[in-house]
Amino acid sequence: MIKFKKVLTELDLPKNVAVDPYFKQIVNNYKYNAYLNSYYEDYDDSAFDFKTKNAVMTVELNGKQNNFDKVTFSLGGQSSRYFTKPGYNIKIKNGQNLYGRRQLKLRSDVVEASYMRTKLVSDIHQRLGLTGIAANYATLYINDEYMGLFIITDSYKTSWVEFEYGEKDTTSLYKCDLLYSFLSYESSKDACFNANDEATDNSEFEEFLKTLDAAQSADDIEDIFDVDHFLYEMALEYLLGAWDHYITYGHNYFMYKPKGGKWIYLSHDFDLDLGQSMDKVVMDVIVVDLPERMNILNLDYPNYSYGDWIKHQHLTDILIFKNPQRFENILKNVVKNVFNPSVLYPHIDELKEFIRPYVKKDKTPNANGKLPGVLNEDATDYYSYEQWEANTEFTSVKEIQYFGYGIKYWILAKYRNICNTFKDLECDATFLDEYYYYPIDEEVEFPGYFGELTIPRPKPRPYQPSESTIITTTTTELIPSSTVIESTPTNNIPNDTKPKYQCFSELLGFPCCPSGVSTVYAQDEYGDWGYDFENNQWCGLTPFETSLIQEDSCWSETFGYHCCIGCQIILTDESGTWGYEENQWCGIPSYCN
Repeated sequence: MIKFKKVLTELDLPKNVAVDPYFKQIVNNYKYNAYLNSYYEDYDDSAFDFKTKNAVMTVELNGKQNNFDKVTFSLGGQSSRYFTKPGYNIKIKNGQNLYGRRQLKLRSDVVEASYMRTKLVSDIHQRLGLTGIAANYATLYINDEYMGLFIITDSYKTSWVEFEYGEKDTTSLYKCDLLYSFLSYESSKDACFNANDEATDNSEFEEFLKTLDAAQSADDIEDIFDVDHFLYEMALEYLLGAWDHYITYGHNYFMYKPKGGKWIYLSHDFDLDLGQSMDKVVMDVIVVDLPERMNILNLDYPNYSYGDWIKHQHLTDILIFKNPQRFENILKNVVKNVFNPSVLYPHIDELKEFIRPYVKKDKTPNANGKLPGVLNEDATDYYSYEQWEANTEFTSVKEIQYFGYGIKYWILAKYRNICNTFKDLECDATFLDEYYYYPIDEEVEFPGYFGELTIPRPKPRPYQPSESTIITTTTTELIPSSTVIESTPTNNIPNDTKPKYQCFSELLGFPCCPSGVSTVYAQDEYGDWGYDFENNQWCGLTPFETSLIQEDSCWSETFGYHCCIGCQIILTDESGTWGYEENQWCGIPSYCN
């Protein structure tokens, strides 16, 4: 828990005005795009900024309290500050630190539904032993007002370098946040900025960029650039469907050179990873009246090859496409050791249960009907608790413009893609099984732009009747015949008028579907069939109604056999057409004709 005291009473944000909601959306979209354009032109962003250098902070963790009497507290993030619940930056002063950290970020990650993408990607980095930021969760109070659940992370600053590498006031940490910086001299010399405001000499970084430009293979830069680390990051960006880093937009990363060491690529801002808002890259604009444009787009993102996803830039050409074996070995190592359901699903479940009560509280309005931490009430990026529950599993949910894949589904689909691509990779057959079950919450599922499904439904296992219902038509002595009738026709017909069955499937020895199973996977003479994935068996959905099957008389009663209720024909002989129900032969009724 983190509490902030004596910080601010009101942010200087635009006041609410009564305008048409559609116009509000237009204005909000303009604000967002205008902010992005501020990278390239003068734009007054002061109306969306706040900073105080006189905050006091109290941090509570596991019952232990730490107090800080000099803190700079400010609005954080870029486009995220226009969402309902902005993020914040913290800088601890007077030589104090929080577990070695002096600069931290609090992010609401409201752009995605799970509260989990940043944390998961950070944990994946740590499990692989890659240098990167740490992430965890915190609840925030400002002036004793509960602001909700946040993700707290390190921040790549000179103080981070000092803590991680022991180098004080480094001048070799560069922030590359402007778009289309692909580590070439032309694209990056003016797009990456020294994190040390007092540094004026950037010649070493510029020479590094020129060396990368001149390189024709990894051998040419191996002594100055941590190639393996970069390839691990590229493998992760591909597996995560990450588009807001180097591969696609060429930003949201840092470059750092330790004393006497090699330049290293440092990634950050993971809230758009793991299958989030991917249509932004490929589709961008949804063109309703140009279906031919939409039809040629490959929107099957989990099944993109790395050649499809990774842009051809000079650095990726010489390190990946001209020498794929090294990259592919790293890619397979990441999948084998981390990026697979066996490792990630239990961790997701653990995180989910840990944050569940805080998510519930975050989705609960106060007495005034206001949600915790919401400052921009005009924004429309709110996710419900049900969407959180579903998106941390397998269900895609809608966001402001596009949609986010269910986290577990993205991992499953990408894992299958890699395993099917690299046949020498040892994979878990459980998750490759085409009948592996995953639940979809259709109540909150993204319905598609034109009513199409964004992810396929799990396949039910093939129809396999139990032994009691398997019929062998070649056993002729089982065939009913008028020559073997010994009893009167009515002896085999029960007099009990009370229905014996709840659904038609019970006639074939299959149970009715339990509550919660409603998806129709098959239809036949016995109605609709569902599949009970928990018990791995087919089940019936159509209720049994005697009024639907009663006849005044049945032709097979003459031979001492009931009339069938269903219409499934097993065989035909000179007497008529026969079915098999309740472990005995029956005549196909006339209403089946």
